[in-house]
Amino acid sequence: MIVFRDQRAAVDPVQLLSTLRIDACRLASHACPDHEETVQLLISAGTLEAALVDTLFPSADGTTPITRRLREAGCALGHAVWHTWENRTTDARRWLGQSAATLAYLELQQLPPTVEVRVPEGYAYYAVYPEMYLEAARRFHHAHAPRNAVCLGLRSIGTSLSAVIAGTLEELGCTVVSFTLRPRGHPFDRHPVVTPELAEILQRERDATFLLIDEGPGISGSSLASTAELLSRLGIADDRIVLFPSWATDGSGLKSQQARDRWSRHKQFVVDFDEVWLASGRLARTLPPGKMREFSAGAWRRELCADPADFPAVQPQHERRKYLYQWDTAEGTDEVSWLSFLGLARDSTASKLRRAQQLAAAGFTTAPTSIRHGFLITPFIAGSPLTGREEVDGTLLETLASYLAHVSCTQATQPSVTQRALLDMVVTNTAEGLGDEWASRLHPRLRECGDSWCERSVALDGRMLPHEWIRTSGGYLKTDAVHHHDDHFFPGCQDIAWDVAGTCLEFNLGPAARQQLLERYRSLSGDATIAARLPLHAITYLAFRLGYTTLAVSTAGEDSDSKRFSEAARRYGELLRSELSHTTSEMWNA
Repeated sequence: MIVFRDQRAAVDPVQLLSTLRIDACRLASHACPDHEETVQLLISAGTLEAALVDTLFPSADGTTPITRRLREAGCALGHAVWHTWENRTTDARRWLGQSAATLAYLELQQLPPTVEVRVPEGYAYYAVYPEMYLEAARRFHHAHAPRNAVCLGLRSIGTSLSAVIAGTLEELGCTVVSFTLRPRGHPFDRHPVVTPELAEILQRERDATFLLIDEGPGISGSSLASTAELLSRLGIADDRIVLFPSWATDGSGLKSQQARDRWSRHKQFVVDFDEVWLASGRLARTLPPGKMREFSAGAWRRELCADPADFPAVQPQHERRKYLYQWDTAEGTDEVSWLSFLGLARDSTASKLRRAQQLAAAGFTTAPTSIRHGFLITPFIAGSPLTGREEVDGTLLETLASYLAHVSCTQATQPSVTQRALLDMVVTNTAEGLGDEWASRLHPRLRECGDSWCERSVALDGRMLPHEWIRTSGGYLKTDAVHHHDDHFFPGCQDIAWDVAGTCLEFNLGPAARQQLLERYRSLSGDATIAARLPLHAITYLAFRLGYTTLAVSTAGEDSDSKRFSEAARRYGELLRSELSHTTSEMWNA
């Protein structure tokens, strides 16, 4: 099944280096450089470094003067993050200035005209913070006090994570050498490849402690495990190889046999989000004194859904961190806020904040109050999530049509998924989920749909599921409305017809309700050709949801959510068969 989309963008490295240098100079000029901004600069620099090194070493990782200077710039920012975290402003400014000077040097070098940057998923979606690795490095140093260390960051996200570990260890008195590696191959069987020159450098450091740094492990654990295997082949002893993942595991649940073996052979150091941000009180200190309750991984259902039978299916690994925060105001009244993780990249969070403000001004969501350490903070409004079994009345239809029209008219952008990628997803998921016979019916249906792949591209809502809407005393409000166009799942930014078709399918709208919704949407948006585009996007939507729910069944285990996903996959399969069994006019004539 295909559910994840490719997230790469071509950029001019010199232009991006210039932007980074200007930001570093600006922060260095501040009397007290802001910690969040310093972290964002570290992330941006690491993203560019990973892209440049990938371009310079397409088949085997090595070292050049340019890659060494990139490491210097990144590790200088790692030092700066350490100092802003410790509130040592003078030293932070010095390291920011040093990074700016190195970036200026790199601007003048002969670089590739374009490079492909990748989204560092841990920072963007999974609340992986550089500070977690900073504290893990501190704990490691306290336990072992190494004199020499080699920090190997696994690209992409390991680039900046290794920089902050290297900076931390150097601040604590350790001598550090640092490189980045790109494990290559199938996601379940990745292997790093290094040049003879880099292999010789690593062998010369065999008496140092080698730190392998990445997010994860993922399902297989192959990236960190195969890098440890490479070091073993170079003569590095097991007790000198230390793992720095984003979560602790004994390895028994990893798919890769090599990973299961490796995880038991090496020490690992992990400091998790709860310890860094919650137990320490650092996140709460940015808010009025109060009480934090975690609502992540579907925990919100126990509070908001009246009956467990109404719980929607949740894939805990894919839910962003969420918290409910309650405090007493000076007037003696209770205030409750909702904290939802948006991501750490500055440009991305700023655009999502603007979207949240626009939606609130139009009356579709609650107005955000701020962003703190990657979390969007909004007032909590009591309400009941819809279940999809309610009768869809005129008020709800009007709200849905108005919301879809608002997104259509205010969120225009270029598509982030190609027609080829969308077609591959549809064909693969239909074949995997329904069988080759049904996949063979796709091509005549797609020809019948014509060329209406992306006539009106927008930053979609992407989650027009009933439980994403709550019924309040003041009407219906949309939740979770600002980031799904920018996550790592299909469809990304796509034709608004995806959301319109999804709304009709998820709310089980009959012919009359569909026609009412479409007529009202068309009137508000001016989208005259929406009906003609819906047959295609009903198929693409259902193929994606079939793929997502089927994969969720295989990873959810034997719990209630597995059963919920299984039922959802059955329903999406039936709907997709129905779409493929009828002509366009029979299903979507409006």
